Order: sequence, then C-alpha cells, then structure tokens
Amino acid sequence: MKVLLIQPWEKKDQTYRTKFSFLISYAPLTLATLKALIPKELEVEVDVCDEMVENANKYLKRNYDLVAITLQTSAAKRSYFLADQFRKKGIYVVMGGYHPTYMPEEALEHADTVIIGAAEYSWPKFLKDFSKNKTKKIYDMQKVKGKDIVNPDRSAIPKRKYLKYPAVIANRGCPNNCDFCVISEMWRSCNPRPIDKVIEEIKSLNSKMIIFFDPNFFAIRDYAIELMNELKKLKIRWAGSATINCAFDEELMTLAEESGCKGLLVGLESLSKESLKKSKKGFNDPNKYKEAIEIMHKHRIAVNGCFVLGLDGDTEELLMSLPEQINYLNLNLARFSILTPVPNSPLFKKLEKDNRLLTKDWSLYTQHRAVYKPTNMTPERLEEIYNYVWKETYKFKNIFKRVKGLKNNSLSEKLICLGANIGFKYLGME
Repeated sequence: MKVLLIQPWEKKDQTYRTKFSFLISYAPLTLATLKALIPKELEVEVDVCDEMVENANKYLKRNYDLVAITLQTSAAKRSYFLADQFRKKGIYVVMGGYHPTYMPEEALEHADTVIIGAAEYSWPKFLKDFSKNKTKKIYDMQKVKGKDIVNPDRSAIPKRKYLKYPAVIANRGCPNNCDFCVISEMWRSCNPRPIDKVIEEIKSLNSKMIIFFDPNFFAIRDYAIELMNELKKLKIRWAGSATINCAFDEELMTLAEESGCKGLLVGLESLSKESLKKSKKGFNDPNKYKEAIEIMHKHRIAVNGCFVLGLDGDTEELLMSLPEQINYLNLNLARFSILTPVPNSPLFKKLEKDNRLLTKDWSLYTQHRAVYKPTNMTPERLEEIYNYVWKETYKFKNIFKRVKGLKNNSLSEKLICLGANIGFKYLGME
C-alpha cells in the first residue's frame, strides 16, 4: 500500500514564515504521529508533505492508493483543492484534524472518509478496513487512553524552518473549557501518558532542551509533580504551557525551577475582567498578572503572555494600551491573535445566531483577520489595532526591556529570549 500524508497550508499562511521563523516555530507532531500509528503488518510505503516546508503540487503527479490530509480551518480551501485533484485520479482520500472534526459533512464533500477527533484508535482501524475494502464514511473513536499515545515517528518531521528543540506530549487534555478554545473537543476524554513512557521518549531524543506541547502542563497537579521529580534526574531544560494561576502554587514553581523549566506560555487573553468572564476564563484575574509574573521570574522562568484581541469586553483604549501594559507586567514575550471562532463550535454558532459573522471564507480564519463584528469597534479598526500592537510591542527598545527583565537568568537564557523576540518581530503580517 502506498500512502501520502499531507498537512496543507494556504500560500499566504506560509508568508508568516520568515528567515527568523526557526527561532519561534515548533515542528508539528501530527504527521509524525500518523506515520507512527500505521500498523506494521500492512507494509505501507509512506510519503510525508508539510506545506510549510514544501509545496504539495509535485505529489499530484504521483500515484497513491491513499491520501490522508490533516487540516485546520484556514487551510480548508487548499486542502479541498488537493483532495479534489487526487480524487479525480481515482485515489481514495481521508481527512482529519480540527476542521473536519467540527465540519465532517462539509469535509465529506471532498473526502471519502473523515476521522473525527483523536486518531490513535480511528486511524489504524481505518487503515485495516481500507486494506479489506470495508471502510466507513466516519470514524469517531475519541476516548483515547494515555497509555496508547505513541511516540511520533520523527523521521517525518522536517529538519528545516522549525525550532531545533524537539517537542513531547505528556498530557494532551485540559480541564478548562474557554469559549475560544477547542482543545477539550478535539481531545475528549484523553488522560495523561504513563510517566515512564514520557521519560523514556525524552531520553531517546538526546536533547538538553525539550518543549512540552501539553496545553496545560500543571492541569493534573499530582501528575505534574511526579513528572517534574523525574525530569530533575535528567538534568535537562524544558518549556511548556500553563495557566497563570500556577504561579501561586509555591511547590509547583519550586519543582518547575529544580526540574529545569525555563519558560512558560500562559494564556492571559485579556486585561478586562468582563472579557475573561464572558469567555469562560473568569479564573484569570488581571490584577494579579504582575505578581504572578514576578513569582515566575524569581524561579528563573521566562513568561510568554498570549492575548486574544476582540473579546466582547475589549475596548479600543484597552487594546491600544497593550504594548505599554506588557512592559509594565514585565513579560518576556507576547503573542497576539484576533478572536477567531472554529466553524460549528459553540462560539461560532453564537456569533452566527447574533448575525455577527462576516464571512465563511475559511481561508480568512487565520487569527490575523476579523471575521466577525466586535462589540466595541469595527472589524477594520480591530485589524488596525492588532497590527499596531504587534509592531509597537516588538520595537527593539521594547525587546531589550523584556530581555533585561530576566534578572535571575543566565546569559544563554537571555540570548534565547532575545532570539525568540526577534523571531516574533519579523513574524510576517498581512
């Protein structure tokens, strides 16, 4: 059996990648995981194409038994084009990922089969059915146990245009259900991997720096403590994602420092309590952000604060103040996106019901464009503010302030922070 795995991207999405992208872009694990899940007994010959690195058009000239496409919403148009071209040649197409999970009927207009949610069980089952000509239209087997999450086949990960540090997943789930986030739907009922398996994978990577792709590293406190105690023995450095409130748990922060944590991405989202409450993230308190960041800095942890612009409580004045507030909070990195609903998600349905959606051109759902009507400004003004905030935040004078904020960190750690800031400064913008 000859199989092609593709992760398509629109050409304009690729323009966000610059010569500095390798300083901030982690290599995705999806294609590598799909390759690792292919049953050995099927003797499958696999080609892999990540369109951030290479164009998929050349693969249209080749013959395959099966083409598997994983896609996000902004790449749906490109993905459907490729799928239609392969199907014209009589090649079977299967789709999965965030967009088909929420829009399976739409995806089935361009694919023979759709896999919903996590693929650990569905993808191998589909492949076995395909080998017997007994496939179904939809596969939905999402209650994945942590012990069944496999190590990615890293031979499928491109060696260029991505950060050199390898990524690992310990716990894919998150107990929070923020209005703008779809992780809880995509990874339904997924529990953490056995810690010995996580440690075994990290050892096999022979890297002194690891990125945890977990959406909320400290989500299960006891698990995180046990994992960090094992990480201490490896004497590595690591970075991950968390909620800002973890800073107030001194035991967690002490263990994080001792186990080599050098950076955390935290979803601050907004400086407005009203916005946070309406987005089901009321557990964040903007009045405590500065204190939390100071605690993390005390433990030599750099902080990357993420903000979602255009939430219902956001005003022009509040958003325009973000660059100044980022300096005040002493963040070391900041990342911004425009609120973008995933099609067919509860947020999307609410905006649609309220007649606030502007377009269903999925190629515009990039988190760089306003695809809905904000409450306190025009869509055009939101985009203007978004671009202003990026540019002002990443002026060199502000970058140097952020690097200086790492008073307790080593020179090498400050240089990594500087490189990441430069990567964000030259992030391509529309």
